[in-house]
Amino acid sequence: MEKWFDIFRSMDPSLAMVIAGVLLAATLLARSLRSSRSARPIPATRSRSTVAEDDEGQIIRALQAENRYLSNIFVQLPGFTKQLNSPKLEKRNIGPLLIQIIDYLFYPEEVMFFSMSQDNKELLLTDRKGAGPDLPQEVKLAMGQGKVGWVAQHQVAMSRADFAAETHMQRLSRGETALDAHMDRVELCAPLVHDNKTLGVIALSGLRRRPKNEKSILKMIADLGSIGIHNARQFKEIQASANSDGLTGLMNKSHFLVRLGYEINKAQETQSPLSIFLFDLDHFKNYNDVNGHLAGDEALKITGRLMRSNTRDDDIAARYGGEEFVLVLPNTPKDGAFKAADKMRQAMEDFPFPNGKAQPLGRMSISGGVATFPMDGRTSTELIGAADKALYRAKNAGRNRVELHQTQFLSADDQEVIYTDGSQD
Repeated sequence: MEKWFDIFRSMDPSLAMVIAGVLLAATLLARSLRSSRSARPIPATRSRSTVAEDDEGQIIRALQAENRYLSNIFVQLPGFTKQLNSPKLEKRNIGPLLIQIIDYLFYPEEVMFFSMSQDNKELLLTDRKGAGPDLPQEVKLAMGQGKVGWVAQHQVAMSRADFAAETHMQRLSRGETALDAHMDRVELCAPLVHDNKTLGVIALSGLRRRPKNEKSILKMIADLGSIGIHNARQFKEIQASANSDGLTGLMNKSHFLVRLGYEINKAQETQSPLSIFLFDLDHFKNYNDVNGHLAGDEALKITGRLMRSNTRDDDIAARYGGEEFVLVLPNTPKDGAFKAADKMRQAMEDFPFPNGKAQPLGRMSISGGVATFPMDGRTSTELIGAADKALYRAKNAGRNRVELHQTQFLSADDQEVIYTDGSQD
């Protein structure tokens, strides 16, 4: 009992309400089973006492089976709810977690978990178990399409009996494709709903274990899943807000330094190069003085967008402070980093910044320096310091240029350029 109290105290309030609801439902179910004795006609060849004993035995066995099933639910729920309530839970892990508990409770031949698309127009099959070869790898269902789409649209859990009773459902399930035929096998289905928004659908077929309140139990699992998805989204938004620069949307300095340390350790373990490109906007004070701080803020926002559009997925872009920006290039030696840095410099030069022609160089431009692990430094401080020295050399050489940090003990001439951006030189 103490274990349950500890879990209730630590979990989300809405999650606790769902668990309390299922506990109440289980209690009512046990009571209904105990009072389910009904009179039956007694065959002439059997005595009343014999029939009573048989009825008593059947009721006891039914109660025992149902109690075992409910006990299994209670055994699984603490760990299940604890995982769903974890702040480290990612949205992509919720589908497999739901399938795991559903497989244990219902033992179905097939479980499908659909997630809602970002535009809220389609259901995407993201996780599955037991799906046959006739089901394509990529499945998309429109809202209202077939049994699953109908459940998503109307936000109502449906059992096999519900599907059979709805005449319009017969029309919905009539399809000519193999996908339509496959989806028509669904016997039990429940939507994941939070704040009146459908987040996904769980669909089961071939149930080999059918509890008395199967629809209510699946709906409980779906409700827990919807709370888990909502919590995961909220945590991701809070984390992104804490780690991002409010103006440009790039990574902020504090989080960047943590990531840089991680990337340096990774490069050291794999014995691979790692480069950084530190740059700032040329004559940015003049741009602010002439055009105003709102225009200056807009220039910084544009710089952030250009960094995102001119880097690879694995690169790390951050605002280092003021008009200074930094780019981390994993698995990239110095020559490759120079190519990436000069691509960014050219993108800034080519972009038509408002009133950019009024700048001393006739355009908005950047100056920057490149430093590479391990030759230019083995720590974050050393690498940033080396890139900063190269940046000031670029400033002194006339601006609108990229300079490499010059090391005295190792030449970079024999390094292979492995930075590729998909374009042809």
